[in-house]
Amino acid sequence: MSKITGGELLVLALRKNNIKNVFGLVGNHVSPIFVHAQKHGLDIIDVRHEQAAIHMADGWSQVTRNIGVAIVTGGPGFTNSITGIVKAYMANTPILVIVGSTVPQQRDVGGLQDIDQIGMIREYTKWSASVFDTGRIPEYISIAMKKAVSGLRGPVVLEIPINILKNSIDEEEVNWPENNTIISKSSPNRETLDIILNTIVDAEKPLIIAGDEIYYGHSENELVKFVETTGIPIVTVNKARGCIPDSHSLCFRNGRVLEAGPQLYALHEADVIINVGLNIDYQMGLAKLPFFRAGQKFINICRDEYYNSRITSKPALTVIAEPGETLSALCTLIKEKNIVLKSYSSWIDKLKENDADYWENISSQAGNERIHPINIIRGIMEYIDDDDIVVLDGSNAMFWGSLLFSFNKPGRLIIGPDGTLGPMGCGIPLALAAKLANPDKKVILYTGDGSFGFNAIEMDTAVRLNIPITVIVHNDLAWGFCKSTQQVLYGEQNVSSCDLGIRPYEKMVEALGGYGEFVGRNDRIIPAIKNAIDSGKPACINVLVDYDLFAPGAIMFNESLKAMK
Repeated sequence: MSKITGGELLVLALRKNNIKNVFGLVGNHVSPIFVHAQKHGLDIIDVRHEQAAIHMADGWSQVTRNIGVAIVTGGPGFTNSITGIVKAYMANTPILVIVGSTVPQQRDVGGLQDIDQIGMIREYTKWSASVFDTGRIPEYISIAMKKAVSGLRGPVVLEIPINILKNSIDEEEVNWPENNTIISKSSPNRETLDIILNTIVDAEKPLIIAGDEIYYGHSENELVKFVETTGIPIVTVNKARGCIPDSHSLCFRNGRVLEAGPQLYALHEADVIINVGLNIDYQMGLAKLPFFRAGQKFINICRDEYYNSRITSKPALTVIAEPGETLSALCTLIKEKNIVLKSYSSWIDKLKENDADYWENISSQAGNERIHPINIIRGIMEYIDDDDIVVLDGSNAMFWGSLLFSFNKPGRLIIGPDGTLGPMGCGIPLALAAKLANPDKKVILYTGDGSFGFNAIEMDTAVRLNIPITVIVHNDLAWGFCKSTQQVLYGEQNVSSCDLGIRPYEKMVEALGGYGEFVGRNDRIIPAIKNAIDSGKPACINVLVDYDLFAPGAIMFNESLKAMK
C-alpha cells in the first residue's frame, strides 16, 4: 500500500480542481507543498512579499473569472497577506489562500509564530477553517473552492499545520470528494418580470448601470441584447467595463461617481435606474444626493441579497436573481408580448450633448508645456488593442485612468484599489497576474509614483520570471492626492510629509534587468511607450506630469471631504 504526504496530497487536490498555478513565497510551513509542485505540474509563481502573492491571486481571478490561489507561510507570512485578503473580501473577488502554521502541540506555550490566524481573518472571509486531518485535505480544498464562488463571491482561507502537511498516510485513506456541484442560475418569475417591464415602460429617462456580477456571470451577451432590445442608455462600472463596448452607440462609458465625469449628469437626471449586478457603495456615492436625486426609482437585480440590502435609496423593486438570466428573460417577454417601448431619443441626445461638452472642456486643458495625463493615455491607447489589458493603481492616477481609458471587451480593466477597502500599491502584482493569464496580450499598468513604491520589488519577479508588463509611472513628485487633500482641508502652508521628489524608478527597473526610460517632455511620450513595449522586457516609463494638476474625481472627492462634519 503506497504512502502519500499531506503536502503532495494538497498539490493533487489543487490539480484535480483544475488549478494549474499558484502564487506564493517559500517558508518552512509550506515547503512540504512546494517540493511536490513540479512533479504534478503545478506552477508556483514565487514572489518577493506575501502581500504580492495575494494580489496576484486576486488579479488572476479577475482576468480569468476563475479562482486564484495563493500559498503563504504562517506567522509573519500570514500577517503580510492580510491586506490582500481583506481587499479581496471587500471587492468580492474569489480567491483561495492556503496558510501554513506551527504544529498544534506548540500552541500556547510560546512557540515560534504561534498566532490565532483564523481568528484574525475569519470576519473578512467567505469561509475559513483549520485542517487537522491529512486525509481530509482534498475535502477541505473542494469545500473552499465551492464556497469562494457561491452566493456573494469572496476569499476563503485554509490553515494547515506543518505536521499535517509532512504526515504520510496510506493513499486508500484519502477521502476524494466528487466534484459534481451544479450551480443553477435563477431568474425571476413571470409576475416579477411584468413589474420590471411596467416600471420601464413608464420611464421617460431610464438608465442602466452594470456592475461586476455581469462580468463574473459571463453575461455580456445578455447585457448587450437587453440594451439593444430596449434602447435604454447604459453606463458600466469596474469589471463590467467593456461588457458592452464603450464604442456602442448606447454606452456612455464609465458610470462610477468617483471619476466625476459626464456620468454625473446621467445618474442625476435619470428617472428610473436599472442596476444589474452592481454593489452600490461609496464608489457610487451611496446612491445619495448630490449624485442622485429624490424621486428616482431603482430596480436592483443582483444574485445576492447582500448587495440589495445596502442600497441607500428606496428601490422600486429588489430582485434576487442572476442578472444575466433576468435580462434574457425580459428580452424574451418583450418579444412574446410584442411590447413596443417608447423612444428615448431626446434623452439620449441630451446625454450625448453633455458628453461632448465635457470632453471638449477636458481636452482643452492638455495644451500647455507640462505633461497632461490626457497626452500620456492617448499615447498608450495608440499602442494597445481592444484585447490588451490596463491596470490602474494609485489615487490621482487611477482617477485619470478610469476617466480617460476606453474599453471595448470584457476583462480588459483592473482597478487596483477596487472594493471598499481601496488599498493602493497592488498594481504591479495585479498586472503580473494579468500577463501570466494572457501571455499574448499587452498589459499596461498606469500607476502613481507613490503607489508604485509599495510593491516595486516585484519588478524583480517580473524580470526573474520573464513577465513583460509595461509600467507607466504618473509621477507628480508626491503623494499627490494626499497633498491635494491637505491643501484643501488645512491650507497650503500646512502640507506635511507628502513630497517624494523626482526618483529614478526607471533606473531601478533597468538595474534589475528590465527596460527603463524617463520622460519629461510631451514629444517623448509616444516614443518611450513604443520603446518599452517593443523591448519585450518588463519596463518602466517614469513620466513627470504636471504636479499641480488633479483629476476631476480627486477634486470632487476633496470637496466631499471638506463638506463632511
